[in-house]
Amino acid sequence: MVRHMDLLVEELLEFRARDPTRYKRLIQEGMLTELGFEIESKAAKVATVDEIKAKYRPRDVAYASIADAVIAGNRAKVEELVTASISKGKDPLDIVTNALMPGIQTQCELYDRGDAFVPEILMSNAAMQVGIKIAQEKLGDVPTKGKIASFVAEGDLHDIGKNIVVAILRANGFDVLDLGRDVSADTVVAAAKEKGLQMINGSTLMSTTKAGLKKTAETLEEEGLKVPIACGGAAVSRGYVETFNNSIYGRSPLDAVKIATGVCSGKGWEETRKALR
Repeated sequence: MVRHMDLLVEELLEFRARDPTRYKRLIQEGMLTELGFEIESKAAKVATVDEIKAKYRPRDVAYASIADAVIAGNRAKVEELVTASISKGKDPLDIVTNALMPGIQTQCELYDRGDAFVPEILMSNAAMQVGIKIAQEKLGDVPTKGKIASFVAEGDLHDIGKNIVVAILRANGFDVLDLGRDVSADTVVAAAKEKGLQMINGSTLMSTTKAGLKKTAETLEEEGLKVPIACGGAAVSRGYVETFNNSIYGRSPLDAVKIATGVCSGKGWEETRKALR
């Protein structure tokens, strides 16, 4: 028997009023599933939010305050604290590495678990960029972790997932070239040649366009470019990605950071692929 829609809506509203936190989490999980991210059961997640924050929290009190301001997305506070730390003789690069980065890493992991949301990621990224800008003015260019390009497969105009990944990769210190959506394999290859890319991140939400990721990986290989492509999105699975070479499957934005870290540190696509299984 099909439940009457009015009764279903009424029950949903009662559930939202009774347990708003769980209701919000379930709605968010539904959105993430629609974007192609696999949602693990809460029972499988041992660490609490406080434990995640403690894992990345700097021991230095001043640095911990900067990290907290990044997590809160408080740009004014980040500016104040970073400026104060530099005036006291702190190394600007050390502030980036050991104060700003722990903040964004915390937020990224909370997002990956479903305990933080897209606006919070974007606010934290903006706050961190304020701190990086101050450090750059004092130090010069802050070294990047690697050069990456990100794109949505040819024929696909859905780019919200790609945009999130780009923001998170940049927040984690990578120089990211955003190629946009509906991008051909030839365009990606041309960018790899021109920019000296170390990795490419490709995604698609449509099953009819996922072949574009495979074509891109194969074209890179044919052109003699040893540039791995990280693949993700609703239409993509590990099983599909592992049917072709030069490719690594990522189920979430945090996986994109893990893949980029491995590849840009010199690991090959096969080694990096195995590490994520």
